[in-house]
Amino acid sequence: MKLATILIISVLILSPAILAEKAFAQYNTTTKEYSCNGSDIQASRSDYSYFVYQVNKYWSGERPEDIAATLLKSTYPSPMLTNLGISYQCLKSINIDPDSVAKIQPEVLQGLYVAKQQDPVKFAQIAPDFDANVPIPEFGPLAGLIIVISIVAMITISKRSKI
Repeated sequence: MKLATILIISVLILSPAILAEKAFAQYNTTTKEYSCNGSDIQASRSDYSYFVYQVNKYWSGERPEDIAATLLKSTYPSPMLTNLGISYQCLKSINIDPDSVAKIQPEVLQGLYVAKQQDPVKFAQIAPDFDANVPIPEFGPLAGLIIVISIVAMITISKRSKI
């Protein structure tokens, strides 16, 4: 009986040490905070891919304006965007292009851009690590280009069809 007790206690004491070597990243489930583990490249890629998947899944089907409004109504930091920002920076620090690992949906990026444009201070409070680490593309020049192409196309079509 004494040998069995010693064996059980030994297993309980040694198992965390054995399993700790296989940990992928540091994720505190209490605070829901992620920290970079740059020594394991595959784990860092998996972490970023997972966080992108979560963000895309969460905002799937939402219009950019709705995403922005929801974010700006929040009164506390977003762990989802914070973890995404930290994992993005983690990949950059080990010279991996995060876009080659996973891509955030364009609608989500546009919603984040709208939120940042409407209230940059609030956006930085909601997603400090995301705001500091992940570049959000500006869609303004792209929208202008689409409008110009549309106008030119309409003029060309109307002149050819004599409407």
